[in-house]
Amino acid sequence: MKSKIYLSDEGYGHIVRQKAISDSISSILDNEISFTIQTHNYLEVAKTVFTTGNFINKYNNISWAKLKDGSPDLEKINSYYKNYKLISNEYISNEENISNYDFLISDFVYEAFDLGLQKKIPTFGVAHFTWDWFFSKLYPPAIKNDLIDYFLKMSKKASRIYFPPFTPKEILNHYKNAVNVPLIVRKKGFKKPITKNDNFKILIIDSGSGILKSYIQKALKTVNKFNDITFYVPDLYDIDFDNIVKISFDQLLIDYIDSVDLVISRAGFNTISECIACRTPMLLIGESMNPEINENIINLKLSGLASFISLDNFKDSLHKFLPNFIKNEYKTLRYNMSNHEMKTNGAEVIAKDILNYIN
Repeated sequence: MKSKIYLSDEGYGHIVRQKAISDSISSILDNEISFTIQTHNYLEVAKTVFTTGNFINKYNNISWAKLKDGSPDLEKINSYYKNYKLISNEYISNEENISNYDFLISDFVYEAFDLGLQKKIPTFGVAHFTWDWFFSKLYPPAIKNDLIDYFLKMSKKASRIYFPPFTPKEILNHYKNAVNVPLIVRKKGFKKPITKNDNFKILIIDSGSGILKSYIQKALKTVNKFNDITFYVPDLYDIDFDNIVKISFDQLLIDYIDSVDLVISRAGFNTISECIACRTPMLLIGESMNPEINENIINLKLSGLASFISLDNFKDSLHKFLPNFIKNEYKTLRYNMSNHEMKTNGAEVIAKDILNYIN
């Protein structure tokens, strides 16, 4: 059995999710399946995460531009998507022969749904938000309504689209092919050992593209006074305090989530999912004009599983914020995390549903 996975070229989270799903499929079938992964910007990351499989270096069309503060660059986005339909049609026309695949997975590349329908190959989407929803939330509008309609039309050609918890309800109402699933995380066993001491341990995670790098750099300059807190960060910052432990950038920081007391991070969905699975409290950093991040923060605060710190407060006043937070609100978050009943077997649920569908 053979499958092709279309990965958009935005971020790392969806790569990890697809690895979890492919592992679950292989486990059910006792490794009787071959996966081909097609992506471009993060191809080397995909190779590191998947370790085995076939890889195609090809850009899969979806992209969005960011300003230095992480907010959308509306001008560049508008320019990129101005001729998207033409680009999309050319992509579909020039795509390799996919007739030898038993099913396709898209996370979240719209053209894959059209290709699957054309070739009568079951095609499954995986998303915690869709790009039509994302772009429709930007103001002023970055792309035209007819392109949003085009995205919607393409995605409705999918056999199914799997949506985990915290997906905006507005999205779920759009799709008759939507299937609600639990959180999609990897199986246990990725816990990385860290320094053994009695200190409170904080892991700080940026986005894969380093949106918050300058802000984290500035925040870390103020934390040297904490003798009872150890900070774990990637080795991207030129700060060397005794209470800062640097992790090699080529490692997945999410592997350390299960070993710390608190994760400070932008509200990326993969980090959120892994924290919930590991029952590790979160302090989420806001971003300007990012619909996905804002939606995630709202949902997580309502669930009582995370707290929020503004970007300015994080970079300028983290050293003032943390003592009171750890003494008070953190205790509530830790209790809620320890007692939540959210299921995290989404990868297994998706794998079984895909196999039932194609059989």
